Amino acid sequence: MENEKLKKEKKSSKGHFKWLFQMFYKPRATLSKVMAEDVPNKLTPLLFICIMVVIAVLIAAPIKTQQLQSGATLPDDFQWWSEDQQQQYLEAQANQSSPIFMILFPSLFGILGYLVFCMLMASILYLALTLAGSRASRMKIGNLVAWAMVPFGLRELVKFFVVGGSRSLVENPGLSNLVDAEAKGFRAYLRGILGNIDIYWVFFLALLIIGSLLLSGLKKNKAIITTIIAVLIMLLLQGIPNLLSSLLSGLSAGGAGFYF
Repeated sequence: MENEKLKKEKKSSKGHFKWLFQMFYKPRATLSKVMAEDVPNKLTPLLFICIMVVIAVLIAAPIKTQQLQSGATLPDDFQWWSEDQQQQYLEAQANQSSPIFMILFPSLFGILGYLVFCMLMASILYLALTLAGSRASRMKIGNLVAWAMVPFGLRELVKFFVVGGSRSLVENPGLSNLVDAEAKGFRAYLRGILGNIDIYWVFFLALLIIGSLLLSGLKKNKAIITTIIAVLIMLLLQGIPNLLSSLLSGLSAGGAGFYF
């Protein structure tokens, strides 16, 4: 029995890289294969996303460095600062142009963000489906969430080509341009939420709904509504960092805040 379990885990660990491509043109059949496995199989999609994050960071790093060196990121009121404040700011900017700040930290934060998202989304969806009457296992729901996140990897890949082709950073992701970039308080929170909504997020939601219908054992409408509610809860949580950033920037000297 133990040997059989080890064989299953070994087979699952091989990757299923072909599922990454199949997720885009036959999602239902692919998710059926994902759900059929009784072992964790989330490594492949998460590894794909992590690699795409690093690639996107690598293409953006030289552009960020150039902006810092050219003074493109100077605050609007920089000319009114004292000489000491200006010098301190320029020294801080110079330090931020190092590979640690341009590549290492953005890569780590980007990867950590997706991993935390996967964990929280799986927990919220598991709780929601369980309360709705589903008996789906937490492990299988975790697999579903990880594979449904594959479009986010595509998002990072598209970002790589867009940034590399235009030689400019993506300043307003998703629908965030509907709210002013300098917004504070609730509007900053709203901007953080809207920044996550794009075609890849819609695809993610669609994959989760398909997977929930296959996995939950609930009636169609109940499974769809429960999944949408779980995703909306997660979306509301995703706006919190932007709100905190807005609040903290308002307390900092010179209005210099945190940028993600």
